[in-house]
Amino acid sequence: MADLGLTSTQQFWLGHVEACAAAGVSMKTYAERHELNLQSFYCWKGQLKKRGLLSSPVSSTDNIAMLPVAFVASPEPCPGARILLANGITIEVPSGVPPEVLVRLIGVAMDVPCGPQDGSPS
Repeated sequence: MADLGLTSTQQFWLGHVEACAAAGVSMKTYAERHELNLQSFYCWKGQLKKRGLLSSPVSSTDNIAMLPVAFVASPEPCPGARILLANGITIEVPSGVPPEVLVRLIGVAMDVPCGPQDGSPS
C-alpha cells in the first residue's frame, strides 16, 4: 500500500479494507479476527470509497444477495421499526411511515460523520 499522502488513520483503515478484500472474507469476520470495531470499519470503508482510495469500487464482500422473504401476520400490532446504520445511528419509526420519508431519513442519517477518528479500533 502506497502512502498517497494519507493520514496515519486513513492508512490504518485503508490497509484493513484492502486486506479484508484480499482475504475474501466478510467485513464482520475480518473485524472479529483483527479485533476491529465493525461500525468504524464500515464507516471508514465508505469514507475511503468516497475519496476514491479503494483499488476496486466494489469488493467481493459487497455483493448483494437476493433472498426470499415471507411476511407473516402477527396477532400483535406492529409498533414500527428500528434500523441500525453502519455509522452507529439508530432510527426508530412508528408504523405507517411512508417509504419515501423513510428513504430520505436514512439518507440524511448516513451523512452523519463516523465514530472514532483517531484510528483506534474502538
